[in-house]
Amino acid sequence: MSWQTIARQDGHVTVGTRSGKLLLGLTALSILLSAYVYPVLGTEPITTARFGGYVRGWLTTVLPFVGVLLGYGAVVGERESGALRLSLSLPHSRLDLLFGKFCSRAGLLTGVLVGALTVAGALVVYPFGELVLGRFLVFVLLTVLFGVLWCGLGLATSLVVATRRRALVLAFGLVFLFVIVWDLVAAALRAGLDAAGVIDGRLPGPAQFLIGIEPGHVFGRVVTGLVQGEPVSGPWYLNEWVALVLLVLWSVGPLAVAYGTFVRRDIA
Repeated sequence: MSWQTIARQDGHVTVGTRSGKLLLGLTALSILLSAYVYPVLGTEPITTARFGGYVRGWLTTVLPFVGVLLGYGAVVGERESGALRLSLSLPHSRLDLLFGKFCSRAGLLTGVLVGALTVAGALVVYPFGELVLGRFLVFVLLTVLFGVLWCGLGLATSLVVATRRRALVLAFGLVFLFVIVWDLVAAALRAGLDAAGVIDGRLPGPAQFLIGIEPGHVFGRVVTGLVQGEPVSGPWYLNEWVALVLLVLWSVGPLAVAYGTFVRRDIA
């Protein structure tokens, strides 16, 4: 039961800080603002299913920053202050600590996402939009999974380094790589191969798969296939179901690797 105690205490601390309120508020505001302008700026028909495709690009920019900032200081902050040694001297295991911190931070983000998307759905439907309930619920679940993924990446950085500064640099390095640099490198690679005559304007399937394993690309393919109902072109390993498996792996894989490192380290 100790992970529940850790989650409850950490949740109270996180939501009580100014930065926590700011990050969660920014998430809700960005979703509500998108839902408010979508019926005006979007193309007909206005539906909750098509809203997923409209807001997807904004979510793949905002949630990485919010997720890693919520997670990066969860463990390393207590490590720097010495509170971590005290906590582990109580009947708490390191797994309790990880599970409690993850449930706390990811749970807060999940609550905000579900609440904001519920209101956003109402804004899209009223007065002339259409509710496509099944696909909208799938979109809510996928968005929660994407947010939890980035929260887990932030927490993973907190487990593998010894200072908040290093955790912050590593967390922002991941965001910089996946959100800002990844597409530029892919575009340069495609242009270079095209100019050299190796390809004819389109990368081969395996190369598309490797470029497409970035979390935002994976989230986009799942939303396109399962929420918007549009076929994802290319070989089978680029389809939405493979992307869904990758999304789940991104959500648990880095955290599991980081915990494997954390559990073998001495807490100085």
